[in-house]
Amino acid sequence: MIDALKLKDVDMDYRNNLQAYLNMKAQATKKNGKPVYDKFEKFYDYESEIRKAKGVPVKKRFSGLAKFLQKKAKKGEN
Repeated sequence: MIDALKLKDVDMDYRNNLQAYLNMKAQATKKNGKPVYDKFEKFYDYESEIRKAKGVPVKKRFSGLAKFLQKKAKKGEN
């Protein structure tokens, strides 16, 4: 039942973010006149939020970067 509540919260958050996105999209542009977010998925990652609500680890955009830098630092120390 707790999972259902978490998923309900994600759906409510999705709707709120969708409304914010639509409001923002109607107004926000870059200096060149193009919209800041051309797709809603760039503004709000629904699938990622579902995975978080289910307790599944979500891979971060730069998660591999930290590992790479650590390996590089270790090679420099040897």
